Amino acid sequence: MMNKAKHVIMSFLLLGTLFFPLSHSWAQSSILLYVNNKAVPTKEGVPFVSNSVTYVPLKAVVTRMGDKYSYSSKTLTATVTLKNKTKIQVQAGKTYAKVNGKARYLVWTTKKGVKYPTSDKARIKNNVFYVPAPFVRDVMKYPLSTKTTSGKTVVYVGKQPKTTAKPTTPSSKTTDPDELAKQEFLKTWTPPKIKSKMTNDPVKNARILADELGLYQPDPDGAAAIFNPFAQSSGAWAFAVCEDTGIEGVDLEIGINQWFGNRWNPEFYKTPYVLKEVFKFYELPEVYDILYRGIEKKENVDDKVGKWLTFGKRKVLIFEGKSQVFVQVKNLYQR
Repeated sequence: MMNKAKHVIMSFLLLGTLFFPLSHSWAQSSILLYVNNKAVPTKEGVPFVSNSVTYVPLKAVVTRMGDKYSYSSKTLTATVTLKNKTKIQVQAGKTYAKVNGKARYLVWTTKKGVKYPTSDKARIKNNVFYVPAPFVRDVMKYPLSTKTTSGKTVVYVGKQPKTTAKPTTPSSKTTDPDELAKQEFLKTWTPPKIKSKMTNDPVKNARILADELGLYQPDPDGAAAIFNPFAQSSGAWAFAVCEDTGIEGVDLEIGINQWFGNRWNPEFYKTPYVLKEVFKFYELPEVYDILYRGIEKKENVDDKVGKWLTFGKRKVLIFEGKSQVFVQVKNLYQR
């Protein structure tokens, strides 16, 4: 039976899907987007691949191409008006769009010389409206190409590079308001460091995380701890740790709800720093490295996700839920 602390943690995880989801999808985040040779910030949408089709964020593309974009949350429909007055309406979950009132399939494929429409649909992911890249090229008539450079896949829309451009990461001289907020916040905040070593007592471990890293222990006699970057309380939370999981064979579960901060809530920029110390405490720094590369660096870590990995005598499973990333550990107390 799960104890009270476990029930508290699970209720927070469910609430997190509504209020504080992860800011970026990370399992398929190695694709960059350039429109008219300028990089699109990942907060506006990250291209991803599904069923061998690349998807791109529609609003980011349309507005940077100088056309008009609007969206109805009631009907889940995006409306694009091109410079030539062509009106295009796309509804999430549909395989077709309406171009000046006439239905057009989003994607076509050719098999044995015969052209067929596919089942690829417009989608909403992390509150961003996505369409298949072929639709942008073939129906909207935007120039589009995909190239791989230095191990990074780049989707170019609009003006195409004369030579293969090398993808760049934002420098310290960024003008992005969220990045500037991050830099300013980290100047005034000192990350905590874990001093103690993990024990075989789950309750004691939760207390150590609370005392040394500022996590909140909702039940003083429980094996759960929550990281709220604002205060030691059960309010807005970034990740939760529980050793009394109620899952057969699983000794530890960590649910990561909010990795990135922003200009309004820069406190969430604490998350990766504190998480690093948590995984250090549990003697699993390799797991943190996978998470950091996948979420922060946007590298493709698909080969590490959704299957049990072995670290010494421990078994670790990293998987993505609807709005969180979870880590489960077996044989936690065996070194």
